[in-house]
Amino acid sequence: MPTIIRAVDLQPRPWPNGLGTTRDITVQDGWLITVADLTGDAAFSHFSGIDRLFTLLDGAGVTLTLEDRPPLPCLPLVPASFPGDVPTHCRMAGGPARAFNVMAERGRFEARVSVRSVAAGHRIHSPASCVAVFCAEGSLTIGDVRLGPEDTILQPGAVAIEGPGVAIFVEI
Repeated sequence: MPTIIRAVDLQPRPWPNGLGTTRDITVQDGWLITVADLTGDAAFSHFSGIDRLFTLLDGAGVTLTLEDRPPLPCLPLVPASFPGDVPTHCRMAGGPARAFNVMAERGRFEARVSVRSVAAGHRIHSPASCVAVFCAEGSLTIGDVRLGPEDTILQPGAVAIEGPGVAIFVEI
């Protein structure tokens, strides 16, 4: 049965390293979905054995620097993946931003994130294996449910989604 998570109901909590804040959308055995506040340059928390999918929601962009790897530039609404157990530093391109994160236990789960724009009066369908649809911009209508900015529907399965808005699909 689908569950609706409203952005206004999400409570901020500090990152494990104390250098930022995040809001948990859902925490499951072996994977989680969060929205993080990025207020300035900072080291990301270490998550042993976890693969991360990071999608900047707004802002001018960030660059992630991972130990022994080339810099990873991140632009809004373009998912980027990296291991959560490699030291990672986030450098902001300009003012504060927010990021959508999916973290999954390596070897146990494989997470996929995709971003789709939906024009007003148009309809798209979520993948059958979809565990979450996050409204990144605008509004999305799923049946008789309307998602506003940063609202989420969990366990929707394959559903029709109407815009105007931007949907982030999570498959685990």
